[in-house]
Amino acid sequence: MNIQKVWNWLWNPPTDGAPATVIIRLMTGGVFLWEGILKFVYTNQGVGRFTKLGIPFPGPTAHFVAWVEIIGGILFILGWLTRPVAIAFIIEMIVAILSTKISLYLGKYPLPLPSSPPQVGIWAVFHEIRSDYAQIMTSIFLLIAGPGPIAIDEKLAKESHGVRSSRLAAVAALLLLVAGAARASGSESAGLSATPAVAESFALGQKAVQQENYTTAAQFFKRALAEQPNNPDVLNMLAFSERKQGHLDEAFEYYGKALALRPKFPEAREYVAEAHIQAALKELKTLRGYGPEGKEEAEDVVQGFQKVVKDL
Repeated sequence: MNIQKVWNWLWNPPTDGAPATVIIRLMTGGVFLWEGILKFVYTNQGVGRFTKLGIPFPGPTAHFVAWVEIIGGILFILGWLTRPVAIAFIIEMIVAILSTKISLYLGKYPLPLPSSPPQVGIWAVFHEIRSDYAQIMTSIFLLIAGPGPIAIDEKLAKESHGVRSSRLAAVAALLLLVAGAARASGSESAGLSATPAVAESFALGQKAVQQENYTTAAQFFKRALAEQPNNPDVLNMLAFSERKQGHLDEAFEYYGKALALRPKFPEAREYVAEAHIQAALKELKTLRGYGPEGKEEAEDVVQGFQKVVKDL
């Protein structure tokens, strides 16, 4: 393989395509741009989604991906670094499909299922990957065809036969990576850079959660917590594992620590609410176990539930 040819191919794409290629850039780059922004605006689209998917250290990872999408989307729209950005986005879309759609096919999707059929199986996968598929195909098109004549790549290619373009491309690519990494490290989990041991334990814990083996999951999360006692992501998942085992006192303790470290933590808030519901149901079951003596109180609890649900 001729490294110089690969380098020139990567940084100096053809720019003699149809002017209408800009429409493809605007479509693909625009979608990545606003999807990246949404990961910051709505937690359930960023950190929350990554948490439920079992991605290790979802805070920094979600922020890094969001910044890559934002910066890469802008570069696509401008027609600059077209091929490197296209490669990055193709890889991202493939990872996104593999990390979500396999579980959808198997009926073990950790996110809410589609509201209408098909909800699981191959046709559900085909339906749900339609936007991912479109983004991959348009990115492949830009990877092969280049950005077209209305692009910064086209302007730079005219200067010094593309030499300056290559240098600027290398610098910009470095800035892209640095910006994403800096923003990720500056997130709410910033001071909690994962050691390899913590990352491994957390990933194994998430895998155990997906398999509904909560006892094993708790062991792995405790191992990670021993390395990083102030990691809200680990505390949250340890609390989740304890709650699933019925250890509510321990769960509330860990949730409290996670929220003290990260007050704006929607997933932990959601899980705390579920823990309170679980605790209330446990007390209701205890009341009903008293027989006639607890019947009236149990009915009051049920009526209270009904009133709360009605008022929502």
